[in-house]
Amino acid sequence: MTLPLQYFQLWLLKFFTFLLGCMSCFFLQARSGMTPVEAAAVTGLLGTFIPETKRIESTHVHANIYMGAFVAMGSKITEQGFWQILMVSAIGSLIYFAMSRYFKGLGGRLGLIAFISSLLGLALKVML
Repeated sequence: MTLPLQYFQLWLLKFFTFLLGCMSCFFLQARSGMTPVEAAAVTGLLGTFIPETKRIESTHVHANIYMGAFVAMGSKITEQGFWQILMVSAIGSLIYFAMSRYFKGLGGRLGLIAFISSLLGLALKVML
């Protein structure tokens, strides 16, 4: 019998999958010369191969990878450095963790969360 994930473990898994999506899209753009759209598409495609087990069913691993790819595709945040990517991933996963039940059934929620987290990441960088 598997135990359900606790809140912190759940958020941590969301954070790492968000970061994985963002870093892999950034890496594909930087190293292979792909356009941002191509890199995000490849990241999303590769992310679909991660199996969704009963234990991680509620984490929405694939959605977090897509959001990370959206951040790396649509903003200049990835050019700011690793710490900025880390901060945006933490913000985005926290927003998704807290708000996902309110966005259920709405189209475009992953892009909206990626956009909000990118804006908050840039705002925090300017303020700090």
